[in-house]
Amino acid sequence: MFLAIAMLLSHAFRQLFNMYDQLNEKANKDQRTGLFNHSYFEEKLEDYIKEYRERGTTFSLALLDLDDFKKYNDKFGHPRGDKLLGFFGALLKEACEPDQLFVARYGGEEFAIILPGFAQVQAKAFIDNLRKHVNDTHYEGVEVLPHGCLSFSAGIVEVGEMSYDKSQLVDLADRALYVAKAKGKNTVLLYGEQSSLPTSIEEEINEIEQHIRIFLSKDVYTFKHSKRVFSYAFEMADELRLSDEERRVLALGALIHDIGKLEIPRDILNKKSRLTIEEWEIVKKHVLWGKEFVLATGKYKELVPLVELHHERYDGKGYPHGLKGHEIPRLARMLCIIDSFDAMTTERPYQDTKTFEEALHELERCSGTQFDPALVQAFVPYIRHKTGSAIATARQQANG
Repeated sequence: MFLAIAMLLSHAFRQLFNMYDQLNEKANKDQRTGLFNHSYFEEKLEDYIKEYRERGTTFSLALLDLDDFKKYNDKFGHPRGDKLLGFFGALLKEACEPDQLFVARYGGEEFAIILPGFAQVQAKAFIDNLRKHVNDTHYEGVEVLPHGCLSFSAGIVEVGEMSYDKSQLVDLADRALYVAKAKGKNTVLLYGEQSSLPTSIEEEINEIEQHIRIFLSKDVYTFKHSKRVFSYAFEMADELRLSDEERRVLALGALIHDIGKLEIPRDILNKKSRLTIEEWEIVKKHVLWGKEFVLATGKYKELVPLVELHHERYDGKGYPHGLKGHEIPRLARMLCIIDSFDAMTTERPYQDTKTFEEALHELERCSGTQFDPALVQAFVPYIRHKTGSAIATARQQANG
């Protein structure tokens, strides 16, 4: 009898423990995505911070925001929007499980990933590779979104002596996320990467931004592309040790370089399939239309070479004039590299997105033909240093 009672009690206790585990797990999970919820994320973040303080083990925090989710919700309704959140959550979980990363739904269309053992450069390499995977993963209806694909923006911060308070750590990652979205979305940014603008050109930048904002109604991709190219150009000005005036011209020229696309018919700009020969000839004219626009302003004549010549090639096979080598102004040669790099690493019609490392290899492969080899040698190390795009190396270091 005692044995029977003991067995019954043992079974009852096991049932109670199982029920407790199930209830505990349910309390920690987000019902729409199956990921951990905000409350449990905060608990785990505290644990990782405590471990950092006690043992010095590093980690990085990434905040992700699903781009233009409201547009999808408005178009298809909340039930479809909830399914999209679940699909995106599953993508994150699948990508994070091999490295035992902690992923949670932070709230709304925001998600959080804690990357134990990842320094910020390694974390950015991982998240940017994830961004490419998300870009290339089709989901029904995402064609209505501005990028024409599923995408996210992300901000990353590494724990450190000055930033290991929980609320501060989240705030720093959120600031980086905000700047990533301001750069045009579908972008991953480390906290501290954003550069401050010299007050001498702030007003000019604001004025030119007002001009290019008209892209919002016609070509959202070009508007966002121009802002990303501007960011790269502004930072490359320091790498090239440009004078203040050269820095100003490169930054402003990058911001306005595609303004001539306003003259391209909307059906050609937004075409998803390959352009015909006739359509491509129309697109190529945007550099000359852009030149006319800049000259018409009467204020920014010094930007004309960048607007007109950023599609010339180092080997003389570019357009519109077929200039070669140093016949092309140096800043226009630099803009050609930056423009091509951003185009390769951002989702575009009929073209697969490249990872940063794949795009850098393409720049190196075309060094001396399409691109100025000396400027490629300056740009490639800068990108590798700033973004940590050597994903395989980063993973090996993180695991090893």
